[in-house]
Amino acid sequence: MGSRLGKFARCLAGTLALPALAYCFFAVLCSASGKAGFGVGSDLAIIWRNTVYSGLISLALSFNLTSGRFDFSVGSILILSVILGVDAALALGLGPVPMLLACLATGAILGGLSGLAYVLLRLPPIVVSIGVAMIYEAAAFLMNGGSGVSVIMHPDLPIFARQPTITILAAAIVALLVLLLNFTKFGYNTNSLRGGQATAVNIGIDEKRNALACYAIAGLLLAAAGVISLSILGTMAPKLSLGSSSYMMNAFLPLFLGGFLARYSDRNVGIIAGSFVQACIISGFAILGLSVSLQSVLNTLIVLAFLLFTSNSYKLEEFRMMKAKRLAAIAAREKTV
Repeated sequence: MGSRLGKFARCLAGTLALPALAYCFFAVLCSASGKAGFGVGSDLAIIWRNTVYSGLISLALSFNLTSGRFDFSVGSILILSVILGVDAALALGLGPVPMLLACLATGAILGGLSGLAYVLLRLPPIVVSIGVAMIYEAAAFLMNGGSGVSVIMHPDLPIFARQPTITILAAAIVALLVLLLNFTKFGYNTNSLRGGQATAVNIGIDEKRNALACYAIAGLLLAAAGVISLSILGTMAPKLSLGSSSYMMNAFLPLFLGGFLARYSDRNVGIIAGSFVQACIISGFAILGLSVSLQSVLNTLIVLAFLLFTSNSYKLEEFRMMKAKRLAAIAAREKTV
């Protein structure tokens, strides 16, 4: 029992160390620069809101990207699922929860159709996803004369960016994903395909069926992120010419951090922790008064630096192993002498 508690404590510390370090770093930096307000009050609420929003998009991206399927239709699914779901909710006079469910169902269907196109066309996933993205963007633009949807005049609907609703939604989704990927046959198949598709297919795993499920789940997660965006802004506007691809640009750092933190906990929990790190970076830069262009450059450098670290981290482990072998050899020689 004690060993289990110790292991849990080490995993928890490993998962939370990076988010805590990012928070403390920017809190000290902002305070030393005479900029008050980081990570407290309304700013903490904004950090958490951005954490959940970006985290859901990163989780959606992880279902396909980690299996070698780069999906450009992420943003278009987010936009179209919200427009269709909210249109249905407004037409039927539905409340906030039925509106959320309508968006989630629409997102799952759109994601499933994107996966079906990938399975049937047998083209590279990036090619298929670009085509799907352009179709979904055009469909969203045709809805409501290109004006998108607005719930500004319906203050009872956009509740999913407020507390405690956003926390309940995030906790429910992460808990379901942890159960799905760790305690079901689908999760076993997904993790096997991530480890090596050729080997997984050779042992009998249906890659096409799994891909369809992954695309559908990703669509559901994107719809949830879209509902949060709608609750923040009050509107959801369509985009053309692959402008929807901008929605996934902020999803890469949490995804990479989540993969790194997965060694201490579950990948899904790691992605949310990574998203919190990114939200602290964004909020810290904003409070420090950095320009948008400079923030973009620094964010890119942070992603590159982290990729360089993770891609070369094995060299540190090799150095430690070689050092341990040298010390063992020296100790063995001293005993023989």
